[in-house]
Amino acid sequence: MNEPFHFKASARLIDFMRQADEPGLINLAAGVPGLDSLPAAALSEAMGEAIAKEGARLFAYHHPDGDHGLRELLAARLEKRGVAVKGSELFTTTGCTQGLSVMLSVIVQPGDVVAIEAPAYYGMLEILSELGARVLPLPLGGDGGGVEMGIAEELLSRWKPRCLVICSSLSNPSGATVPEDGREQLVEICRGLGVRIIEDDIYAELVDGGAPKPMRAFDDGSTVSFVSSFSKSISPGLRVGYCVPGSLFDQATARKCQQDLHSAVPTEAALREFLAKDALDPHLEMLRVRNARRRAIGMKTITRCFPAGTRVAPPRGGYMLWAEFAAAHDLAQVRARARAQGVAFALGDVFYTNKPGTSYMRLNCAKATEEELVRGLEIIGSALAGAD
Repeated sequence: MNEPFHFKASARLIDFMRQADEPGLINLAAGVPGLDSLPAAALSEAMGEAIAKEGARLFAYHHPDGDHGLRELLAARLEKRGVAVKGSELFTTTGCTQGLSVMLSVIVQPGDVVAIEAPAYYGMLEILSELGARVLPLPLGGDGGGVEMGIAEELLSRWKPRCLVICSSLSNPSGATVPEDGREQLVEICRGLGVRIIEDDIYAELVDGGAPKPMRAFDDGSTVSFVSSFSKSISPGLRVGYCVPGSLFDQATARKCQQDLHSAVPTEAALREFLAKDALDPHLEMLRVRNARRRAIGMKTITRCFPAGTRVAPPRGGYMLWAEFAAAHDLAQVRARARAQGVAFALGDVFYTNKPGTSYMRLNCAKATEEELVRGLEIIGSALAGAD
């Protein structure tokens, strides 16, 4: 469909999260890292140092925009990626999803047109559905480089949406990463049309070779608002994200404060100490190697066990695989069969605002052990064969 339309989200984030820690489940569905990949010892040490430094202040109200020291460290890290921003120009959030929610609630009114990738993160689609937005899906190109630029420019020029929401690196679920020249081009297109970009950068640190320049690096904040978190790179349980809203800073911080006054003080202070010790980059080096191994295991098992013609475009990093099937399958039935044997995966339909013409599934290679990953994919492969 090449025009905006209202939709009702087909999935709820809460349903995915409720199975995230279900005992005995081989969970290839939820987009969460494995327990063995979390820097638990380093975070415990950082928390202890934060408590020793802050004392009782760590358990009191604090600044609504977040820990001052942490914000300066985040700004310095962004500066290394080409983003000219001060700590006072960003605020912390409770995960990346809150950053998306805050920015969308500031920008979007019921009936407004919002351009999105197709496919796109189901949690973001749920927010748009609740806001009553009309979505304008932008199809992805076949080269793993994000939205098809020619079609995107045509649709954006025709409909001039209120904003474009895009996961620029290792997009969830497709794994697409927009090349640097494409990022600059898309910023220029949107600037010329007056379209605000909300850039979701949550997976960028997992890109093999290091995080690329974000779209915000090609803008002064008048066109691009940036959101990210450390849920995929350090720990989802910290619940620490951040937002660089640009020219919408005052509206965004006021909306955030209305929601929760401020985010969690102890975890922000612990992250501050973790970053101050330069512990993140060595951890990321380990994580990228681990993720690459898990992806290789996953792709090898899919090739062996899934139907002939199944396509998985190798992403440039991360731990998700997006499987496309050559023939249509009743994946709801496959999911039920796999679930009965203790395996979960994400149906491709939940990442679309209207039903795609092709069968897809998203597979998380990070949470399960390597043995569980292989066994889980074998069970899904058998379920696919049984549903034919």
